[in-house]
Amino acid sequence: MSALSVYELNSFGKYIHSPYFNMNQNIAQFFDVLSDAIKKDVTDTLTPEIVWKDIFSNEPYNNQKFLKLNSDLVKLLEGFIAQKEFDQSESFKTNLKMEGVRKRNLENLYSGIIGEIDRLQKTELNQSAEYYLAKYQIEKNIFSLKTENEKKNEKFEITSALNIKDISINLDYFYVSAKLRQYCTLLSWKKMYKVEIDIENIDHILNLSTNPLYSMIPSISIYHKMIITYIDDNNLENYYDLRKIMKKHIHLFPLDEQKEIYSTIINYCINKTNKNQTDFFRETFELYKEGLRNQTIFSTNEIIPTMFRNISISALRVEEYSWAENFILEYAKYVDDKYRENAVEFSLARLEFYRKNYGKVLEHLYKVSYEDVWYNINAKTLQIASYYELDEFDALESLLQAFKMYIRREKSLSSDRKIHYLNLIKFTSALMKINSKEQLKVLKLKEEILATKGVVSKPWLIEKVEALIKK
Repeated sequence: MSALSVYELNSFGKYIHSPYFNMNQNIAQFFDVLSDAIKKDVTDTLTPEIVWKDIFSNEPYNNQKFLKLNSDLVKLLEGFIAQKEFDQSESFKTNLKMEGVRKRNLENLYSGIIGEIDRLQKTELNQSAEYYLAKYQIEKNIFSLKTENEKKNEKFEITSALNIKDISINLDYFYVSAKLRQYCTLLSWKKMYKVEIDIENIDHILNLSTNPLYSMIPSISIYHKMIITYIDDNNLENYYDLRKIMKKHIHLFPLDEQKEIYSTIINYCINKTNKNQTDFFRETFELYKEGLRNQTIFSTNEIIPTMFRNISISALRVEEYSWAENFILEYAKYVDDKYRENAVEFSLARLEFYRKNYGKVLEHLYKVSYEDVWYNINAKTLQIASYYELDEFDALESLLQAFKMYIRREKSLSSDRKIHYLNLIKFTSALMKINSKEQLKVLKLKEEILATKGVVSKPWLIEKVEALIKK
């Protein structure tokens, strides 16, 4: 119940107190006690005995009866959640109306419901796979109404001229769209995990998707292009074609599906930026900006810390420093309280690093809690660079020694990841000790950094060694 918004909690109260849904007054009282505690934020003071006394007054506490009360309230909560989803699905409701009147032979209601369907189809924005499934089901039911009335030899005219072919093609659109969407999900799993799963008949579905009869359908065109982009990710034309399709059709999908599409394409761009393909720095930033505008990267009005940090770094990489600062300060409220300070302070430290305010970097990093391994190793990485830039070599030497010990002992880091950080420590130490007048040694160090594959902060190290070359 605490997960409901205030509006939903009040609606649930009306649902509980409606005799159509609930005739047990004890459950209604139970709801009132819990609802009042939630609104006053005192749920931690409740115990089964306290709640029991509010409901049953002087009756002795009965644990079995109390558990049954909990179970019944949970069932009503589940029913309420289903009701809320039902209320938001106009096409689903209309389809059930049609099914209901057909079963009861309420012929006087047929034309009104069919008129309602016609109006809905003209105003419906959602054109995901489910849209075509709903169309298939509605048209199938209308067809059934027509044939039943014809059997009775009654004069009944259906305003929408539907036939078997129309019913069939909507079923095809749903099937192909849903198959493509599932295949996209599978491909994303294969990128992250060792998944040995394949989808039957997918080659036929992909071929079908290129047929003009199918490729004109937004859900088919966007998922087909996502798959092609996944499979041949070095062909950048696929990505840019996908972006065009997104801009044209993304508004036709429900919000949860828009989030899924944005997540896929952002992950594609992040993969490119991780390979240092600088063209995708701007692409990633623009996608995040779009996602913030249309709220497709929010999760229940919340931004997870990883997303928060990724958005800020995407702005910093394209030197949008003011935008990054505004984002960090304005969107901090969307990060869970437990993780907010770390996410904000670390992001501000990164911002000051890009602005070359190294003293301020350290100020923000002092406020970061290092209990989380991710923050620990990444904060240390920023500290190393900041100490170097400030010529604080004694502090840097001490930090490098402590960090080396930490990396070697930290069990959660893979062997490869440990090597990447140890390389940073090694090359930073070399930078500190090298004499810029010994240009051969400086050039050799640059070659060694360039030749080493796994190095954290490699661009920064190269920048520093090149500065020594220019001295």
